[in-house]
Amino acid sequence: MENGLTAGGLYAFARLLSAESLASKKARLFAATLTDAALAAQMQRLAQRHAQRFASLLALLEE
Repeated sequence: MENGLTAGGLYAFARLLSAESLASKKARLFAATLTDAALAAQMQRLAQRHAQRFASLLALLEE
């Protein structure tokens, strides 16, 4: 992995990945438990955005 990140940078990146993953999981859980269909749909969209951010960050590491 020749990405030029320092140990501190990798640590920060790992924290970002963890935060995005957790946010996505929580939003999916909230979407599943909400009784208001409109709010549940918004939570699903939010979960998807966090999942996309996670995938984008991971792709940066794999370059």
